[in-house]
Amino acid sequence: MNPGPATAAKLIDQGAGRCALAGDLTLATADRLWNQLHATGLLRTATHVDANQLAKSDSAGLALLIAWRAVRRKHGGDLAITSLPGRLKALAHLTDAEEIVSG
Repeated sequence: MNPGPATAAKLIDQGAGRCALAGDLTLATADRLWNQLHATGLLRTATHVDANQLAKSDSAGLALLIAWRAVRRKHGGDLAITSLPGRLKALAHLTDAEEIVSG
């Protein structure tokens, strides 16, 4: 069964350091989103990301969130990650990353 083409992860800048993610955050889309985070400056300035609108996610998506939070901490800030979809929560639990992505 072919799952069909990935829907690109969408970065929604809500202002004041807040943003949301929508669409698919997977191996097929994570690189593009990482580049978008870097280009917009949100990689270093975002303080809150709402993941409620993510449709699909995998370990690459989880890795992106972990790396994003690590960049924020490296630069003296933090990133609150909220409303993780069930699949990402389960993946975080299996990989002992719950504390890293809890917001």
